Amino acid sequence: MMPSALHRRDLHRRDLLRGVAATALGAAFVPLSSCGSTEDAKRLVFLNWLDYIDPAILDSFAERIDGAVTYETYGSNDELEQRLTSAGVTRRRGRKSSTFDLIVPSDSLLVELKRAGALQELPTISGLDALDPAFRKRGFDPGNRYSVPWATGTTGIGYSKRAFPDAPPTWASFLERPADGKATLLDESRDAMAVALWLLKEDPNTQTAATITAAGRKLAEIRRAGVEFDAEYLDKLRSGTVVLAQAFSSDVAQAMADNDDLAFVIPPEGGLRWVDSLCIPSGAPHASIAAQFIEYYLDPKVSAQNAASVRIDTGNAAAREFLPDDLVSDHLVFPDAATQERLVDTQPLSDDVAERYAKAFAEAKAAK
Repeated sequence: MMPSALHRRDLHRRDLLRGVAATALGAAFVPLSSCGSTEDAKRLVFLNWLDYIDPAILDSFAERIDGAVTYETYGSNDELEQRLTSAGVTRRRGRKSSTFDLIVPSDSLLVELKRAGALQELPTISGLDALDPAFRKRGFDPGNRYSVPWATGTTGIGYSKRAFPDAPPTWASFLERPADGKATLLDESRDAMAVALWLLKEDPNTQTAATITAAGRKLAEIRRAGVEFDAEYLDKLRSGTVVLAQAFSSDVAQAMADNDDLAFVIPPEGGLRWVDSLCIPSGAPHASIAAQFIEYYLDPKVSAQNAASVRIDTGNAAAREFLPDDLVSDHLVFPDAATQERLVDTQPLSDDVAERYAKAFAEAKAAK
């Protein structure tokens, strides 16, 4: 699926979250009945990550509600924040804007959106008992009051085995220039900054100002080594245009099906573990339809369909019996215990610390 075009503006993270909160509060007073005709109410506007759904699921749900699904995509949590804020800014200026009924933030952003009042508490959702019990207790949303898991996976390195014939790459490989410029880091502040922090042997969730600044300098060094920042790297990795990429496990799993030269590794320094979750923004015009989709996705067969198509773990324990054997045994999708020991969850940060990360990241991207 092609990503939506977006004119991106440089905004401080605090401004972004304030904008999202203002959007939520302003839209919360608009009753569902005023958002359009009865037919318009039979619509779901779904904003999700790139390459993250079996399109047949959208078609089936549209038939189920006898309505329509509008599906748009983004490449990073940073972009999702800006999309939500841009919609609110446009609306407050009196012009028509896009509104979203369902979004899929990662765990750390989910906490920040919840803190900003930008998510609505879910109604009673049927099917939650299908989830692995661990997903009912996650610290970012215990009891699934605001979210239901869409997928869980890891961030590590996707690479060409021909380019690295002797041993898998590590995070240091991004500085050693073995790829002749064919290397990318994710265009997302926390993910990219984590690489620099690992190279400095620091915690990727550090809140120390001096360490964050040092990580920004290290990231700038990586940028000067010819590494690009790219959230839409998947087709390049699949085709061989890129041979070394900071990557999501689900993306590489899909690309490996088309290119047997590709592999994925969580390097010794560590990798990130994430949970992306279905959430309903506070101002969603079709919140009841969004809740219906969440219940639909909790159906074990639907969850298994998406897991098999996108090569992900949906967190739906009841879906396991419907998964193909090759997926259940795939350690890229279901990491073994040794790999899990090297994984770190991305923790939410205060506004001030988050702004330090964003500033260091922006300066590194601009490095010449």
